Amino acid sequence: MMLVDINLLPDDERKQSSWLKAVIAIAALGLVLILAFVILGYYQGKAVDTLASQLSQEQKLRAQKEEKIAELESMDTWANLDAAVKWAEGYPMPMLPVLGEVVDALPERGFLEEFTYTGAGALELGIQFDSSRESAYYLERISSTKLVSDVKLLGVETEALEDGEDASDGVLPRYLARYALTLDREAVKGTADEEEEGE
Repeated sequence: MMLVDINLLPDDERKQSSWLKAVIAIAALGLVLILAFVILGYYQGKAVDTLASQLSQEQKLRAQKEEKIAELESMDTWANLDAAVKWAEGYPMPMLPVLGEVVDALPERGFLEEFTYTGAGALELGIQFDSSRESAYYLERISSTKLVSDVKLLGVETEALEDGEDASDGVLPRYLARYALTLDREAVKGTADEEEEGE
């Protein structure tokens, strides 16, 4: 006898249900990935918007600061220009014409011992004379020159005789006079320019 194998459950339905489960799982995974990318994109977009707004604020702030700097620089430019003019006015002037006038005014036995430019058109001189009277004559001569606007006699000192020298031997003491001169800047520059043109 032969036994008949009867299978009441169809074979195809099992295969279809596993196939259906795999498709649903893949679709669900794809949906989760798409949802994750959308959420990530949304947050990235917010971050980009935040950075863009910060950038625009920084650019506005920078523009304001550049305007203030430009404004300060324009004010600073005037201050620098004023400082440059003051510096140019105080710049040392040519001393060759002044030295010529100082030496020309000396008496025959007068000797220039010190010549100090103290700045801003001021000089200090130390001159040796044979007599104290010559210091007064020199004061008159130097004050009449066109390069000097003001002269002051600071003092006259008698130089002591050296050891072995005696007034009875005919050696007289020498006098050292100190002067403070204020120069006429325009006259000095004009004289220097005339000398340059003459060369």
